[in-house]
Amino acid sequence: MLSKRGIIVALVGLNLALAAGLILCSYSPPAAYAQGMGRPGDYLMATVQIRSDIDALVVIHAPRAAMHVFRPQEQRGHIALQWVMSRDLNRDFRRRTQ
Repeated sequence: MLSKRGIIVALVGLNLALAAGLILCSYSPPAAYAQGMGRPGDYLMATVQIRSDIDALVVIHAPRAAMHVFRPQEQRGHIALQWVMSRDLNRDFRRRTQ
């Protein structure tokens, strides 16, 4: 049978384990927001998932309504961003009038 001291140690240990579980379950990492409009240069940058294992960087130049896409590419033993494509957003989203 456990002594009073053994019961107290067990209860303190249980409380520490419950407190650690509560802290770990309630933590959420801070949110990351893309750069807002109206800043110097008028650029907006964000990452998008293009495959299950690769992300791409999307850069939008607001005054020109242009979108540029870059993806990581290994070059000479290091990773560099490689241009993939550009889009004219005004042309892409222009409504067709009929």
